[in-house]
Amino acid sequence: MLLIKAYFNLSPSSLRPVLKEAHNHTIRLILQYYASVKDTLQLPNEYLSTMVSEILQTHLVKDVTLFPELAPMLTKASPADIQALPPWQNNINVRDKINEILKSMTPDQQQAFGLWYSKALSPSSITRGQQSLIKDTGNLIAYLPFQNFQHLSAAQLLDGLDVLQRNTLTPLKQEFVARNLISTYRNLTAQDFSRLGSIACLADPDDLYVYKGTEAFSVIRESIMSCTRKGLRLPSDLVFNILLNTTELQVPSAVPAERLAEIALLLPSLGVTFLQGLSTSQLLSVLPTLNSIPFSPAQAAVIVDKLSSVNGFIPDRLGELGSLIVGVKTETLLMLTSDKLLSTLVAISQHTQGLCLLDRKGLLLPPQANAIATKLWGFPEVVTWLNDVAPLLGCTPLISVLPRKRLLVNSLSNTSTKPWNTQQARGIFREVLDTNPNLIKQHFLSLGTLGQGVSCAVLRDRFQANRSPSSARSILALLRQQPGLLHTSLKNCIIEVLYQFEFFFELLEDLGVEIALSMPVSAIKRFSTDMMNSLRRMIIAGPHHFLLLSRTKQLLLVDKMAQRLGMYTGVFTEEEFRLLDIMAPFVVDEVFIQVDRRFFIQNLDFLHGLCYSSTKMEIVARILQEPAAFGPVENWDQTTLSQVDRFLFFLPQDKLQQISLALMTVERIEKLFMSHHQWERGDIGMLCSDETERKTIFERQQFVLQFFLGFLKLNSQSLTPVVPTCEILHTTAPSVWLSSSLTSMPSSAFSNCLELMGHDPFLASYQRTEVLRKVKQIYGPVSSFSQAVISQLGVIATQLSLDELNAIRLTERRSIAALGTVSDWNSRQLATLFSTVLNSTKQNPSQLDSSTLVAMGYIVCGAKATELRSFNPIELSKAVLRLGRLRLSCSEEQLQALVELLTHSLVFGLMSSWGTDVFIEIGVLAVGIPDMAMSALVKEQIEGIAPLAISMMAPKKFAVVFSQEKIAMFSYEQAVAVTDNQRSVLSDLQKTALAMVLTPWDDKLVDFRGRSLGLALSHSPLCLLLGLLMLLTVLLCPDT
Repeated sequence: MLLIKAYFNLSPSSLRPVLKEAHNHTIRLILQYYASVKDTLQLPNEYLSTMVSEILQTHLVKDVTLFPELAPMLTKASPADIQALPPWQNNINVRDKINEILKSMTPDQQQAFGLWYSKALSPSSITRGQQSLIKDTGNLIAYLPFQNFQHLSAAQLLDGLDVLQRNTLTPLKQEFVARNLISTYRNLTAQDFSRLGSIACLADPDDLYVYKGTEAFSVIRESIMSCTRKGLRLPSDLVFNILLNTTELQVPSAVPAERLAEIALLLPSLGVTFLQGLSTSQLLSVLPTLNSIPFSPAQAAVIVDKLSSVNGFIPDRLGELGSLIVGVKTETLLMLTSDKLLSTLVAISQHTQGLCLLDRKGLLLPPQANAIATKLWGFPEVVTWLNDVAPLLGCTPLISVLPRKRLLVNSLSNTSTKPWNTQQARGIFREVLDTNPNLIKQHFLSLGTLGQGVSCAVLRDRFQANRSPSSARSILALLRQQPGLLHTSLKNCIIEVLYQFEFFFELLEDLGVEIALSMPVSAIKRFSTDMMNSLRRMIIAGPHHFLLLSRTKQLLLVDKMAQRLGMYTGVFTEEEFRLLDIMAPFVVDEVFIQVDRRFFIQNLDFLHGLCYSSTKMEIVARILQEPAAFGPVENWDQTTLSQVDRFLFFLPQDKLQQISLALMTVERIEKLFMSHHQWERGDIGMLCSDETERKTIFERQQFVLQFFLGFLKLNSQSLTPVVPTCEILHTTAPSVWLSSSLTSMPSSAFSNCLELMGHDPFLASYQRTEVLRKVKQIYGPVSSFSQAVISQLGVIATQLSLDELNAIRLTERRSIAALGTVSDWNSRQLATLFSTVLNSTKQNPSQLDSSTLVAMGYIVCGAKATELRSFNPIELSKAVLRLGRLRLSCSEEQLQALVELLTHSLVFGLMSSWGTDVFIEIGVLAVGIPDMAMSALVKEQIEGIAPLAISMMAPKKFAVVFSQEKIAMFSYEQAVAVTDNQRSVLSDLQKTALAMVLTPWDDKLVDFRGRSLGLALSHSPLCLLLGLLMLLTVLLCPDT
């Protein structure tokens, strides 16, 4: 036994050769010993996976009797090893053992077993198989590749339904089961539908409607309702006909409270007109259910306005609103006392995540978040409320925090646990440094969430104070645990300092993926294969930071990784593709086009979730049409469309037209849209596409809907327009429909979808014009529009004439914000809107508070420079966190007027005293810094300038204020933001400085700004070398 124990003391690298030479009897003893002590023996996954792999490859092929003892360890087997199992598919004992352990396997492992089993279960074998084939085979059959699975007959599916239900079927297989069974058997019982469960939701709706009036229909209805509760998006017609097309919902005020609670998830689909028909007592009775439903702001406002009529509801019961808080007027929030506001915030935070998200849509609207945060931070006691105000720190202005920094430092143990943003953390850290520098030296690791605010000088000192790997790892552990993204300057500082240490490359995993990805390509090129594999695993485990990189950085990184891992020869195999995972579509086109076709077709579910550039979309489209895939599109059937799914939008228009018209039903089109929307809203989709790629997909989607619904026929003008329901506009998008279809909607349906239309960024100007005409028909002249109607207009309002913009009443922040979030106003419209806000609110510019300025957004640029200079500096400073993140169309003079206000002694003071924190806070307003002041900025200040602000500077200003020395201080992100127009007016020295920032130090000079990989800068190498020498002379010998 001592000998057997010795095997478990071997390192993973030594284990494989030792096991290879071991006798099968020894292997059996090893497996038996492990089974007896596995609960107490702590072995790394790498050790176990190596052991399993070697036993599978060397010993199992010789002795099948080892399999029962090895089976429990197969959870550590790689998919490749599983697929390479010996051909024992017909060995009942082996099959039964696999069926037992499948539940504990990962999806990749389950799929691998399915692929292995499919080698002995061909499509013809399935077709000839007995009705009991699924039961006889067991769990394994659920994981067959779809190309095999689709040959199961309806009789086999019905007989083996219980086996399929206890396994995890892919959505594609679930849809196949539902459509095959329910279309084949027209007399299924209630019990049959109970067995089907949520799979029934994926059936052809027409096959379900035939059961209306039967006992089975109530089971179908419950299944559809259950799917809705689980968040499954279903075709609008199915939901309407089965759940909503009932007489009891025709009169909202008569619907019993129990029924309202039952259909609560569907209330957003019923829209504002239905909600307006509900009584206050009905809403009160179901409030505990409604407060977690994702209503739109306009819908939530209807509910809140009704509840507000209840005596004492405001302010005493606001905390019960949950997600409905989005419907509360900002004016109401500003009237609350601090204790009521705080208790409301606490109550809502307990039920809702993401109150304030600057980078994407949070629960609270920007004016609401600003109003709550600025009011609560106006009280000195706020430092004792940190636990309660923490959810809003991301939306809390820097100017609100800075006056409290001394008190915050006094309670540092609590302060250092809160989710501050970078600029807040920098401000508080600076106070710690000024008041207690010894604390930084002695207790640096106790800074907690303030670590993101440390200056580069201090961080360098901390690393240099103890140059041991353990000390560096401790500091990096602190920096990896910050609540948000680290600022670029801090990441660059970390790499710059640590790169000087001889053990730098040993720290890769300690850096974490965010910091590691800020390394220059020249450093990554030096990685060994093991290090490159470590970086690969880090990215796969946390792909968010990889997806945040610029497209060219992504391509360059993956190119170096693929080269190091030897992926540039022959077929792009399944193993290589899975090794890269999220990064696989970023290999060069010449590699991607060589992807293994069998892997591609068998793993479309996995591939659908990845991110593709325009060129990769074209390659995917070509592969789909190859004979080895699905062949010419004119031969595709419903099953093909289900497999292709959202990739259909990758096809060019001439190929889309060749799909059979009979296949592209409204339901099919909806499903395609819903699939793509689901991907777009996911973690990968939100960060994947650039504006051009989103526009391309939109154009394909618009073509698909309009072509297959007959809008593009030559005589389409004479046809009666297809009238969409509001529900189908939600599953598709208003902008993909003809304007005549939108304006032909019944008034109630149109009103229900007005907010959706107003928020559609692709709604064209001609569509907006027609929609606005319909709005006027329903609600009368613009001067009579209610605040509720205005708050839904969004981009539609851009078609209002100047006279109408003068006449519109913008008395509430929600209506102001609805127009203030629209970016494509012209200068005359902006000027008119600014005057309208002042006239409607009966205020002059100096009286505008921060929440109003936040609501105004882009409208701020409608003020004259003289009006801007009369803004209250403190109120403006509380609004710049929001305004600074918009691509404002203000002139340089207007932005300069705003910047001058920020230099007020009660705000940020003299510009020369501004730190990185202030520059981060003000964002694009930095464009308004006068030329002389901009020229005098130091490195710490330049580091805080937002890349967006860099891109917005006038070319001549940019060339004047940023000398080659200043440009050399840019980060990559800042340098890549420099526009072609800006670059065109730079001197050779400035261009060379820019090239130095953009170029990996020991790579050839490459323009990283989204152009073709490897495109050299326009200057010759000799010119660049001379320019570089001149620049170094200027930088190193300024007095020569």
